[in-house]
Amino acid sequence: MSPFIRQVLSRSTVKQLTKSGTAIDYTKAVAGVQSLWGSLGGGSSSEPSIPLPQTEKPRFKQPDGPTDEAIVGAIGPLWDYLNANLQVLNNSLSDNGRDIVMAKIWKEVLATIESLLVPPLSEAPSSMRQLYDSEVDVVFKWLKVCFLRVRFLDSC
Repeated sequence: MSPFIRQVLSRSTVKQLTKSGTAIDYTKAVAGVQSLWGSLGGGSSSEPSIPLPQTEKPRFKQPDGPTDEAIVGAIGPLWDYLNANLQVLNNSLSDNGRDIVMAKIWKEVLATIESLLVPPLSEAPSSMRQLYDSEVDVVFKWLKVCFLRVRFLDSC
C-alpha cells in the first residue's frame, strides 16, 4: 500500500494541482477586439496597428489556485484504493488486527504528507526544494481531509 500512497500524495500531484492555467495570448486578444471594433464600424481598417511595448502590456491575473473539489478529487483514487483493500482486510482480520493495520496505514499517510513538507533530517545535503505557498496550502488541505475522514470513520 505504501507505494500507492506515495504515488497519490506526491509532489507531482501537488504540482499538477497548482500549475497555472493557460496563459492569455495578448496578440490574439487584441486582434479579436480590433476585429470586433472594425465590424461595429469603429475606426478605419487603414490605420496602422502599433503594438504596445512589453512594459505597457496589461498584466492578467492568474486564478488564485485549485478549488477544494479539485484538491479532494486528486486524492480520490487513494480513498477508492483504501476502501477496496480495507474491506477485504476488515472481513479477514480480527478487531485488534484491523486496528493495528489501520494505525499503520494512517501512520504511512502522515509520514508521506510530512515528507512533502519537511526535508529529510540528516547531515547529508538535500536537493529537495521548498514548496510554494499554494503547494503548502494543497498539502494542508489534504491533511485536513484525511483527518476528517478518519474521524468520521472512527465515529461510525
